[in-house]
Amino acid sequence: MPNMTVDLLAYAKLNVSLRVRGQRPDGYHEIDSIVQTIDLADHLRIHVTEGDDLHVTNDLPGLQGPDLTERAAAAVLTAKGTRRDVAIEVRKGIPAGAGLGGGSSDAAAVLRFLDLAVPPALPSHRLHDVAAQVGSDVPLFLVGGCVRIQGRGERLESCPELRTETFAVLVPPIHSSTPVVYAAWDAHRAPADAPCLLGQNDLLAAALATHPALLPYDQAVRSLGGRYAGMSGSGAAFYAAFADSSEARRATEDLARAFPEARVFLCRPTSYASRRVDEGRTM
Repeated sequence: MPNMTVDLLAYAKLNVSLRVRGQRPDGYHEIDSIVQTIDLADHLRIHVTEGDDLHVTNDLPGLQGPDLTERAAAAVLTAKGTRRDVAIEVRKGIPAGAGLGGGSSDAAAVLRFLDLAVPPALPSHRLHDVAAQVGSDVPLFLVGGCVRIQGRGERLESCPELRTETFAVLVPPIHSSTPVVYAAWDAHRAPADAPCLLGQNDLLAAALATHPALLPYDQAVRSLGGRYAGMSGSGAAFYAAFADSSEARRATEDLARAFPEARVFLCRPTSYASRRVDEGRTM
């Protein structure tokens, strides 16, 4: 194949509801979550050539060892039984450690692109299996839009209708560790049998117990008057959903004034998880 360079946008996600059903025998947690991809994105540049090397560069300070994008590239090429030189540059737009899924979205974008660019294409179920091996949140970013995820994240069901709200997203300068938050949830063991409700997140109490400094941010988004509000994933990003985009814009302006130390974004839903910048099309 000829040398190929492509630019991709890999979009973030919000857990607009998240129930934790309990801990599984394999150590993972059984979840039931409604997820919506949003137009907050990382920018990836992928360069593929003939060869036998694989390396990744990105702008994350202090990163040590392979990240999810390198694992994803290696996994899909191994599944195809082929080798290529792949260089991946990641420019972060999605805050890390915020429950927005940036690393998983990047990995899924790499999987989808390499599957299309390097024949033969894998059957969809095989690509899904590869994604699940790379990370629990990676399969949902093969789909994008509004998705219900269950199990440890490997069971997917596209929702019949996309969310149409505009989201005010508040990201405090606090890194929330997923393993630490789940460990705090385990300590109180309160599996949920009730259905998913918009804005509900069973990990919120554990995140607040682990990081008490998150409480003012949680209270702020809930006081904005949105249709619903909540925390994404295991934190530390909070969001409020608005039917009126002008109300959402005013909310982001209010949050930015109230919390100058935080990052605030006005985000809209997307119907896909990644797209090619050079051709303006989805994958």
